[in-house]
Amino acid sequence: MHLPRLAAVLTLAACTRPAPPPEANPLPGAFRAEYGAAIPAFEAFRAGLVANRFLDTIAARLNDSLALPLDITLATAHCDEPNATYNPGVRRVTLCYELFRSLADRFKSAPGREYLVPGTIMFALMHETGHALTDVLALPVTGREEDAVDQLASLLLLEQGAIGDSLLFGAAVWLMSSARRGRQDSLALADDHSLDQQRVFNLLCWIEGRAPGRYPQIKAEAWLPEHRRRQCADEYARLNASWRRLLTRFRRPR
Repeated sequence: MHLPRLAAVLTLAACTRPAPPPEANPLPGAFRAEYGAAIPAFEAFRAGLVANRFLDTIAARLNDSLALPLDITLATAHCDEPNATYNPGVRRVTLCYELFRSLADRFKSAPGREYLVPGTIMFALMHETGHALTDVLALPVTGREEDAVDQLASLLLLEQGAIGDSLLFGAAVWLMSSARRGRQDSLALADDHSLDQQRVFNLLCWIEGRAPGRYPQIKAEAWLPEHRRRQCADEYARLNASWRRLLTRFRRPR
């Protein structure tokens, strides 16, 4: 997948449903879009993101859903590594240009690449946005924050319907490929993230739990252990109810 085309594909992934009319925001903050300067190798790709309003579209949709006490910036930037981060000091979520290139190269000939790259990018962006919301809204978290924001990222994507399901499947395949390439040594076991294979099973469970039986291959091809699959509807319902309760004070009226 070439980077210029990827800019348009990502915007289509972000624009899954028409946004509702804007409501008066009782809080002064908002999501803001910012496209950082790019080195020559990424200038054309940056221009494509700007022209397609990739981050602007996502910021607008989030602003339609949530009211913030402080601004959160969604940004792209040159980072010298393929990564996505959240900086609480400046309340900035950053997608690195190198991450786009790394994923496009990694999956350029993979089946389903039209969802693998956008799905991974959108999941990474929503994951880091989860860190931002936890910080800015002072949300309580029991357990590991990395697990909690995996939940929120998944819920945000699954709310978008079938296209969101496809994007989350793409993110699960990315995590699966990372699990196969990684090592389960003491450093991996001590990490604040769950193991990649565990994250794969979580994402598949939440896809199944939101609409049990919609994807029969999950059961037929044993993508999940059966004892876990049977629990997924209840698990998804609990996660959804918990996050809705946490965000109730900040939800914009629909």
